[in-house]
Amino acid sequence: MSKPGMVKRGIIKAYLGVALVLAGALLLLVSYLTGFTRYNLVLLTGLIFIVLGTVLHVRQQKRGEKY
Repeated sequence: MSKPGMVKRGIIKAYLGVALVLAGALLLLVSYLTGFTRYNLVLLTGLIFIVLGTVLHVRQQKRGEKY
């Protein structure tokens, strides 16, 4: 039996890719709204989050399917 408030690892694995994509998009949106678009580190971090999240999500989806 799991402790209350603990998140199961399966749920974290299933939604980690989507969470990274959303975090990257949110980072890019916030950087645009605050005017940090001239700093490459912020933009590259958002891009890396989105690309990594997409790869993880596709990988998780392929593993979950049974052909």
